[in-house]
Amino acid sequence: MFPKWIFNLFNSAVYIVFIYLIYLHIKGEKEDKPLMLLLIHFAIWFLLPAFGQTILWLTGACNYLWTMTIILLFLYLIRKDTTTPSIIKNIAILILGIIAGWTNENTSFGLITVIIGFMILKQHKHERISGYNKCALIGSIIGFATLILAPGNFIRENYFQNNTPLIIEISQRIIDNTINLINYCLPLFIGISILLSIYIYKKKKINYKFFIFLIAAFFSTYSMMLSPTFPPRAWFGVITFATIAFMILLYDIYDNNKFFKYLFYNLIIISCLYFTSSYLLAFNDINTLQNTWKKRIIEIKQNNIEKADLEFNTYYTNNSHNPMYGLTDLNSNSKEWPNSDIAKYYGINGIKSAL
Repeated sequence: MFPKWIFNLFNSAVYIVFIYLIYLHIKGEKEDKPLMLLLIHFAIWFLLPAFGQTILWLTGACNYLWTMTIILLFLYLIRKDTTTPSIIKNIAILILGIIAGWTNENTSFGLITVIIGFMILKQHKHERISGYNKCALIGSIIGFATLILAPGNFIRENYFQNNTPLIIEISQRIIDNTINLINYCLPLFIGISILLSIYIYKKKKINYKFFIFLIAAFFSTYSMMLSPTFPPRAWFGVITFATIAFMILLYDIYDNNKFFKYLFYNLIIISCLYFTSSYLLAFNDINTLQNTWKKRIIEIKQNNIEKADLEFNTYYTNNSHNPMYGLTDLNSNSKEWPNSDIAKYYGINGIKSAL
C-alpha cells in the first residue's frame, strides 16, 4: 500500500524493539549491561537459518519478526505487572493475549509455555496468581486455538497426504526436528552446557527463567511434529527462546569475577570481526538481488503487453541473510506460479526464466 522505504524504516524500528525486548527479558531487574544488546544481535544474525526471509523480506518480517515482537512485548507486560488489578486491565490483556496467541503456530505454543512457567514460578514463590495473569493465559489459548483451527491449515494438510502410518510419520518428524534443533542451536547448547557446569562448580543459583525459556524452545520445536513441514523460517521463535535462555545464564555470571568479564569482552570482539565479514558478504549479495530486479523492471517497462513472454536468467543465492534465500524465483513455465502472478502484477503477457 505504501512506498517500500516506509516499510524499511518501520521494519528497522521493529527489529531494534525486538532486540531490546529480548534484552529486557534477559536482564530482568538487574543492572544494565549495554554490550549484551550487541551480543543478542550477533546471536540472531548468526543463528537464524533464514535471516533474510524472516527479518528483511516484507512478507516474512510481518509473519515472524513483527509477530515475535508482539509476543515478547506481551510477555514483558505480564512480567512487569505491578499495578492494582482492574477489569479494564484484565480485558485489555485478554485481547492482547488473543492477538499474541494468534501469530505463529509453534511460537504461540511456546508463548503459552512461558506464561504457564511464570505462573508455576509464582506459585513456587508463594505469590498469588492474579486475574490479570489468568486472562493473559486464556487469551493466548483462544488465539492459539483460532490459529490452529483455521480452515487453511486443513487445506494445506491435504497437500501432504501419504500412506505412511501416523505413528511412523510422527516418529520421523520428531527425529528430523531433533536433528535440525541440534544443527541450528548447537552453539547455544554448547554455551549452555559450559555455563551450567560453571554454575554447578561455583554452586551458584540458576535463574528459574532460564528453564522456562529453554522449555519453551523445546516445546516450540516438538509441537511441529503435528505439522507435515517445518521450514527453516519457522525456527524463528525456537531460536529466540533458546537465545534468551542462554543469555540469562551469561548475564547472571558476567559479574562473577574478572575472568568471565574478559571472556565476555573477547567474545564481543571476535563476534564483531566475524560479523563485519558476514555483513559485507550479505550486503554485496543483497545489492546484486536489487540490481537484478531493477534491470528486470526496466526491461518490463520497455516492452508492451502484446509482446511475447519476457525471459530472464533465474536468480540464485546461497546467503541465508538474503531475502531471496530459500524462496522461488522465475521458472521456465510462464503459466506457473510465481511467474503468472508477477506477469499479472506488472501487466505484461508473461514472464519466465531463460532455459
